[in-house]
Amino acid sequence: MLRLTRGALSDEARRARNQTLRNLADPLSEPRDAVVTLAAFENVYNEGSNGNPHPKAEPNWSTQLHQTLSEKARALVPAESYQDGAEEVRRLGGQLLPFEDAQSRGGGTQTRGNDTWESIVQEGLRKTYRQGRGLMRQVVANADASDEEWHELRKRVKDLGYQLNLLKKVRGIKPLLRKLDKVGTALGDARDLTLLRDCLGNVQDKNEFTPFDRWNYQRLLAHVEERSQELHRRALKVIGGVYRRGSKRFAARLAKRFRQWQDG
Repeated sequence: MLRLTRGALSDEARRARNQTLRNLADPLSEPRDAVVTLAAFENVYNEGSNGNPHPKAEPNWSTQLHQTLSEKARALVPAESYQDGAEEVRRLGGQLLPFEDAQSRGGGTQTRGNDTWESIVQEGLRKTYRQGRGLMRQVVANADASDEEWHELRKRVKDLGYQLNLLKKVRGIKPLLRKLDKVGTALGDARDLTLLRDCLGNVQDKNEFTPFDRWNYQRLLAHVEERSQELHRRALKVIGGVYRRGSKRFAARLAKRFRQWQDG
């Protein structure tokens, strides 16, 4: 919402509100990562072990890793870790998006009668779309795009999906949302595998692996990489249909359809 309505809030007000929400979310990111990494490990372990010469045997490293991930995923999040962030959000009260009296509170410019779309929605929507389109072209042009580039693309795809979901009654939005959901799911699954790969890289005492341990470990790493590439390809097959227009044309087209919907 803060990204979408950037045209109605000053940069200072938006940054302050954004930081407040980040302060609440940050303590929860590590437990969330543990949960999805555990799920990714459980999903790919059996797939990656096809052809196991000892199908009933499980290497020590995988048993220990599974136990560690399980403990982290199921650990309670201490309340004190997010209480300060929650209190900051409470202080905002109803002032998260203070459009009606924005000037009196220093929140930005007031909206003007019949240009509500332009002053509240269009600038933020165009920027979100432009950022996603730029990142798409970046990863398409670079066969060795970094994990961070893919992750940023996923975040911008999610932003656009959340924003368009507010406008889903407008003609043409629902098919676009279905594409964004497919892309977001594929990139989200690939991101979870990135977290798992990093976790596998931190496995201790690899120099003490038995031949079976080493075979199992390398095979799983290879499977994670293959699966990630497959998910990236799946996302790119769909994403071109989302970002096929320039950002100005996209926003103008949507503005026209929004007004048609308003007029009935």
